[in-house]
This record gives sequence, C-alpha cells and structure tokens, in this order.
Amino acid sequence: MTQIGYRTLSLLTAIGLLLSACGNATATAPTPDTNAIATAVVQTVEAQNTVQALIELATRVANLPTPEPATATPAVAQGQVSPTPEATNVSYEYKPGCVYATFVADISIIDGTIMAPGTEFTKTWRIKNSGSCKWDGRFTLVFFSGDKMGETTSIPIPRVVYPGQEVDFSITLTAPSSYGTYTGQWRLGTPVGTAGVGQADQNLLVSIEVSDKPQRDFAVTNVAYTIVKRDPQNGCNSGRIKATYTYVAEITVNAPGDVKYEWARTPFDGVHEDGNLHFATAGSKSVTWTWTMTDDTIQSIDRQIWIITTTEWDTVEWPRQLFNFHCP
Repeated sequence: MTQIGYRTLSLLTAIGLLLSACGNATATAPTPDTNAIATAVVQTVEAQNTVQALIELATRVANLPTPEPATATPAVAQGQVSPTPEATNVSYEYKPGCVYATFVADISIIDGTIMAPGTEFTKTWRIKNSGSCKWDGRFTLVFFSGDKMGETTSIPIPRVVYPGQEVDFSITLTAPSSYGTYTGQWRLGTPVGTAGVGQADQNLLVSIEVSDKPQRDFAVTNVAYTIVKRDPQNGCNSGRIKATYTYVAEITVNAPGDVKYEWARTPFDGVHEDGNLHFATAGSKSVTWTWTMTDDTIQSIDRQIWIITTTEWDTVEWPRQLFNFHCP
C-alpha cells in the first residue's frame, strides 16, 4: 500500500470518530438546562465544520499524484574536481594561419658561450604559443640550417601546448673538435611546414665558440634593442618638452664578469649616460635610457642611438638604431 493510501485510511478513521462524537454531542440529556442546550448546539456546529474540513482534505490528498523517486546526484570523490564543460564557441584545433610562436628566453647555453672541443652540452629554448591553435603531437622542433653539432634533427614536443602557454625544447649536443664559432638554426615544425618566432619569423639559434681559452675571456656576445617607446605616441606636447623616446637594450654575456656600457647618439645633445653591470653568471641584463626632445631640438633629421660596451679585454660599438623626430 502506498503512503497516500495509509494517510487516506487514517483520515477516514478520524472522520468516523468525529461523527461518533457529533452523535454523542447531539444526544438528548434526561434533564437538559438552557446552558447545556446552548453548549451542545455550539459543539455540534464545530464538529460538523471539522468533519467537512477533513472530508475536503482527504479528497485532496487522495487526488495527489504519486511522487517520482528522487534521482541521486553522483558524489564527487574527495580531491577530485568536477569536470567543467568547455565553451562551445572556443576551438583550439589546427587550421592554416593559427600558428604563431614567440621567443621567451635561452634557458641554457647563452649565445657565444665558450666551450672546449668535444664538450657535451644541453641547449634549452623557451618559446610561447601566441597563436590561436594548440600544439599537439604533430608539432616538433626541427633542425633548419647551419651546424648540427649532433645526430638529432627533430625534437618532439614534450606536451600539448595551448594558446598563451610556454614550453621548453631541450636537445643534447656536442661541441665540434675544431676551434671556431658554430651556429645551428632550428624552427618549429608544424603539420604543414616550419615556423620561426616573432613577427620577423626568426630561427632559434644555438651558437658557441669552441676554444681552449680560459673562462676569463669574458665577452659581450649580443646587444638587442627590445623596446622603443615614444611619448606621446603621435604628435608633440604643448610645453617645452615636446616628446621623449625610451630605449631598452638587452646586453648578453657568455660568462661571469663586469661590463661598462654607454649610450651613444647622434646628433649629440650634451647629455652623457653610462653605467656598469656585474654578471654573476652568463646571461642577459637590460638597461634603459630616455632621450628628451625639447622645443629647441632640431626636427626632421635622422637620429641614431646605440650601445658601446667595454670589458677588461675589448670595447665594442654595437649596431645603431635609426629614427626621425618631428612634430607634425
């Protein structure tokens, strides 16, 4: 029997008891007085009202639909994260034009590192997936040109890399037995060809100098101008200072040592800017300089800025950056 059936039976039993009570309430007493009659009338009316309410309630309960059994929600095991469905409007699948890689850093073996002949070393690059598709098992890092320094020509991607994520590619190589500078160039292998890094589609490099020189032959191996910023971006300010140009140069060395650097420029405006850097290990450090253009600065002529580095053993004037200042 259902729970509703039990409730209906219980209500009908209660109704029967109340009806019996009503009958007793309306029975004629042998010697009723006025007050007793009045009380009996009130009880009779209340009993009849109660019976009518119970009858209506029993009718409603009897007509209720049978409830469906509750469906238990599967519990998530402790330490387990409930799965979140992926957005239906997002796709990281490969399609032409979706691959774009950017260079992050040389994690090991800075360009220009000095090595003895036959030295085994591990080169690691870190690059970023700045495109719109994921890099899966179809992606590799492949040898493109230059000095191989080993038998390996392809490095499998270590894991799936989604847009915005970074990944390290590592390869074990061996320095050649002859003295000299050796450079190998590598590219990202995709399902339809190869891709370089950055807007210029540059190759990833591994560059070493094979020599019996001691590590005291410390040297600056590269200077890269990574940011050129103009404030305001267009036009000129209304006051005496018309515009400022901010330059950032990344100086790379091949061993521990000290570097003196100087910002050079033409035409020279009488402001001198230099400094010193100490490197505890091979690596890179950035230096910044701002060139301020005032209302008496000559406009619409070619200007150049560059870095000069000096170590204990040499002085190097690095390539120049050309720009033209004017207020349109």
